[in-house]
Amino acid sequence: MSFSKKIHQSSGLIFPAVAVIMALALSTIMDPYLAFIATSWVIFGLLGLSLDIVWGRGGFLSLGQTAFYGLGGYFGSVVAINLAPITGNSLIWALPAGAIFGAIAAGLLGYIIFYARMGALQSTILSYTFTLLLWSVTQSFKMNIGEASISGDSGLSNIPGIILGFDPQAQTLNPNTSFAVVVIISAIIYFITRWLMRSHFGRIIDCIRIDHEKTELLGYDVRKFKLANFVFSGAVAGLAGALFALWSNFLNPSIFSVQEALLIPIYVLVGGLGTLAGPFVGALVIGALSFFLGTEAGGQTTLILGIILIILVLFFKNGLLGTLNALWQKYLPDPNEATRNSGAVQIDANVLQHILKDAEKQAGPAKSLVSTSLFKQFGGIIPVNKVSRNFQPGQPYSLIGPNGAGKSSFLKTCIGMYLPEEGHIYLGDVEISQMRIFDRVKNGMGVKNQKPQVFGELTVINNLWTAAFSQTRSNAKALEISHKILTMLGLSAHANVQASALSHGQQQWLDIGVVLCLAPRVVLLDEPAAGMTNEETRELSLLIRTLARHTTVVVVEHDMEFVRTLEGHVTVLHQGEVFAEGDIQTLRADDRVLDIYLGRRNHV
Repeated sequence: MSFSKKIHQSSGLIFPAVAVIMALALSTIMDPYLAFIATSWVIFGLLGLSLDIVWGRGGFLSLGQTAFYGLGGYFGSVVAINLAPITGNSLIWALPAGAIFGAIAAGLLGYIIFYARMGALQSTILSYTFTLLLWSVTQSFKMNIGEASISGDSGLSNIPGIILGFDPQAQTLNPNTSFAVVVIISAIIYFITRWLMRSHFGRIIDCIRIDHEKTELLGYDVRKFKLANFVFSGAVAGLAGALFALWSNFLNPSIFSVQEALLIPIYVLVGGLGTLAGPFVGALVIGALSFFLGTEAGGQTTLILGIILIILVLFFKNGLLGTLNALWQKYLPDPNEATRNSGAVQIDANVLQHILKDAEKQAGPAKSLVSTSLFKQFGGIIPVNKVSRNFQPGQPYSLIGPNGAGKSSFLKTCIGMYLPEEGHIYLGDVEISQMRIFDRVKNGMGVKNQKPQVFGELTVINNLWTAAFSQTRSNAKALEISHKILTMLGLSAHANVQASALSHGQQQWLDIGVVLCLAPRVVLLDEPAAGMTNEETRELSLLIRTLARHTTVVVVEHDMEFVRTLEGHVTVLHQGEVFAEGDIQTLRADDRVLDIYLGRRNHV
């Protein structure tokens, strides 16, 4: 691990820990009224953390966090009202109950959103609608549950305060001690969240945010990961709601209001989206400004606060913590320096042979890829028209043809990005015609799309690790495979370089390396030579010919000279159909093939 990366990771642990210690020290000397108000800021920061989990890290702007917050508050309060008088301690009842109910609500809503594969805008609107629906329902909802009485717009009262003692006669904590307890609880949740987001789970969540399609092409069911992340965020929001209820001793439907729902994203943006600690900073800044402006500015508080927030969002686009982090990075060694003087990639054929033999031991022998009468239509356009192909291991297969011939569409239908209206696809002995992308990958398919798809925010080694871990589910084994691929590509010096800092050609190589980490039995490459130099193209030809001896390889390519060097079987597609096939020398001498490439009338 690079020095700068260690420093960056330590800062996410040390600075929040110092902030917690300072807050606990302040709790002993603060004015009780300020301590009471500041407690709410910490709770709002915890609610903001729940949004940062699903938005900053997961990439989904949820406006339903206040729904889980309010439900957690109501449910936790009902449990605490009925059971706290028996045990004294209110936290052991309210917090778990609030977290569980928030998680359940998030799970139900998330299942609808993620398994229906809604778009980003539709998902945000649905989450917001869910919050508004709860606000409307709770206006008139009335129910008695034991000693708890939910009275519609009159709310729920008689909620016990924050009680630590295990005695029916235990007293509610004073404002200063309550502040300290809420800070400690929030710190525990923050560090648990930080640990989770630095784990294997968190890295995959980051990949989904960066490129969910590529993550699925690595064999991950992105729906499950999105749902799990959303459930966790719902649990954090529900716990925050239960804390708020104990702090305020009262709840009413305003907890589901539009104002509350829209305020949480502001906390996150002001503090720093994706930083996890940022929402606490945002809630503190906004809360403190509101408190002190209310004292000094009177009726102009809203106007002044609005101007300050606009300035913060305009000039601190990454939030306060994001901006500070960017400044901090300027004084650290640049891990991307290795890319500036790097030469062309050179394949180590001996290492490649060992990698392919190990992959065969791990995943079994190569599989065939067979399509029968494959048909795909988009309205009046038919990009794949009754295509039957049989790809076997032993030699490379190339698909060529003019633009719009259906090459990439055929490949995408084999991958599962398009589902065929007719025909069948077989991967080995398994029919995969209607199988989802990640299941095809698990069955042995590896795919590199036309443009290089790498996770730009991650390092080179972490790109490779994410692919290898999908197959091995072992951190050590995934690292071992990743380093072998790095050595084979000659990119070992770039291990800790951000993928976005690589050149276009290097990103193409990295994307190919990511595919090899999957130990695929069938490899589909869509224009892999695009953006490569002549020297790199020669190396790529060597890699594909070597790969074809151990797996089934299908290449879509425009470069006829590159196809010639592959020395394999070539299929010409035209208007979605198989037009001709054979070796490249024969096809280049075929006037019909030249006609469709040159646009001459005979065969266009």
